[in-house]
Amino acid sequence: MSEKAGDRGQVKDFTPRRLSLAADEIHLWLAALDQPPKPLADLAATLAVDERERAARFRFPDHRDRFIAGRGLLRELLGAYLNRPATALRFEQGPHGKPALGGADAGAEWHFNLSHSGGWALYAVARREVGVDLERLDRSVGHAAVIERVCTPREWAAFQALPAERFQPAFLTCWTRKEAIAKALGGGLASGLRTLEVCCREDAPPDGRASVRDGQGCEWSVLNLEPGSGWIGALAAMGADWRWRGWRWT
Repeated sequence: MSEKAGDRGQVKDFTPRRLSLAADEIHLWLAALDQPPKPLADLAATLAVDERERAARFRFPDHRDRFIAGRGLLRELLGAYLNRPATALRFEQGPHGKPALGGADAGAEWHFNLSHSGGWALYAVARREVGVDLERLDRSVGHAAVIERVCTPREWAAFQALPAERFQPAFLTCWTRKEAIAKALGGGLASGLRTLEVCCREDAPPDGRASVRDGQGCEWSVLNLEPGSGWIGALAAMGADWRWRGWRWT
């Protein structure tokens, strides 16, 4: 995972054990979802009953196994921050489906988000609302329909002016930002993405970070990530006073 210029992150391979997180930090973890049988069985053993039932409903084995790995790794990761067994964690969903800690940890100042694409997952852990997105650069998307739903008029005009060879990477750069900030806000498309201008900004600082205010006047910021060759991601969080650090989970 590579930082944009200006980020003060650390990027290396690492296995989470006991972890700590400063108030102004966001931690990112890139993890493989295609796990060998033994680790996958160990991760499955950490899941709650409802998660196991959901896994059993997947039609294709590889989709089921990736769901198990994604949830199990999330439990292991959060358990390392909370210093609790992965099996003890409980999850709940917000009004628009955003996952959050529940049970004894409900209301705690721990926030997380995840995105998966193919055989990889990107996790974000923070002490503020956070959202993350991960996409392959060769992903095929109906650009026009998506842009019309999520872009501001000025963003749309900027896309129209791009030469054809720059359109796909520019679109995915913008799309991941929109997805990440929608997930941070917790409202999906209902977050008013057509009014939140986070793409094609000429006033962006060196790290490309864009700041906006929501309907309640709260500040949010979003920037793009380069998780690896052939991939693009984005990270969004409340405020603009945060920095990120990232690891590949070995």
